[in-house]
Amino acid sequence: MNVVFESSPVVEQVSFDPRSNEIHTLIAGIEFTFPLSEIPEEDFESASPIVGFAIGCEGAIVVCKHRDGSETWLPADMWLP
Repeated sequence: MNVVFESSPVVEQVSFDPRSNEIHTLIAGIEFTFPLSEIPEEDFESASPIVGFAIGCEGAIVVCKHRDGSETWLPADMWLP
């Protein structure tokens, strides 16, 4: 099945599954997953461990919150096929 978004995707929910090491997002009522291991280490703003996730910029990004207080922003469209 093809999914077409008429506008920019908006993340409605975000969660992390430590067993699979995947970030789960809900976009337009559809759940998408993305393995955290597929994001290159150099793309993170900090080498400090991630301690939480949040939605930012009105759903346009997922924010990875690091233990040292820094944040890595991941665009919502990175989950789309």
